[in-house]
Amino acid sequence: MRVSHAYKFIFLAMPRTGSTSIRSILDFYSDIKSINIKQTTDGFPFYHHISAMELREIFNKRGWNWSEYRRFCVIRNPYDRIVSLYHHHLWMQNRRANEAPMRERKGKPPGGAPSFKDYVMRINPESRLTASLQSFICDKGEDFLVEDVLVFEKLYTELPNYLSGLGIYITSSDIPYLNASDNRGEYRAYYDEDTKERVAKLYNHDITRFGYGF
Repeated sequence: MRVSHAYKFIFLAMPRTGSTSIRSILDFYSDIKSINIKQTTDGFPFYHHISAMELREIFNKRGWNWSEYRRFCVIRNPYDRIVSLYHHHLWMQNRRANEAPMRERKGKPPGGAPSFKDYVMRINPESRLTASLQSFICDKGEDFLVEDVLVFEKLYTELPNYLSGLGIYITSSDIPYLNASDNRGEYRAYYDEDTKERVAKLYNHDITRFGYGF
């Protein structure tokens, strides 16, 4: 998440949609730069993947006019995004295991990582990391709180064009490639009929509204 009072923009960072790269571009222009959720305080509640409804509530409490800001985020093909989330989950699980004191790891069997199918079948689309676009940027009445949704698959053309309207001028070559998943294949290869059907059901709104297919 990034907020600029000078440039009047709000960027909401939906997980695994290029948000780390976009945040790095916006850093120079931002008055508020989000932090890890574990580091937030009552005085600074701005965490990386804060939802639109949460952020609007903070704006209201601080007397900031939400409607004065251009609000944008990025959507990614849910089938592809879930594979990226899965690999991020494996990476985080491995990091936590490596960082755990030896006394905590002693006697525990190696591995334990879920299969892709296990991961998909346990997804909660309302949770913070795996939220659908609808739950991430809509209010309780399902009205969009974000004006502009850029498309991840077209980010290298759409982001420079969009930012130029805010008075921020970049080229596609200025967009870094940060926090990408390692050692992953083409997303379709991960799916069977069960996982494909589940993602289609959980993220039906995102898939239908933005014309995504498998």
